[in-house]
Amino acid sequence: MSNKTLYTINRWLLRARYIFVFILGASLLSLGLESIVQPILETSNKELQTVITVSAIIFGLIFIVFGFYYKKDIEIYIRQQQL
Repeated sequence: MSNKTLYTINRWLLRARYIFVFILGASLLSLGLESIVQPILETSNKELQTVITVSAIIFGLIFIVFGFYYKKDIEIYIRQQQL
């Protein structure tokens, strides 16, 4: 393989890291918002349902914010290495 091909593969493997973090955050956020409309667990304990909903929304937002931070660092690294 040529160097250009290896650099392209390396660049997209680095980008796959923050894309995975975005997908994880979006799925947690979606799970939390969905559980507001339709409960995930059919339990008589409403506090448990509330804890699951709020924690999924909070962790989803945290992962999305972390994904943006991670994206910035990776794109700066790619530019510095001129990949």
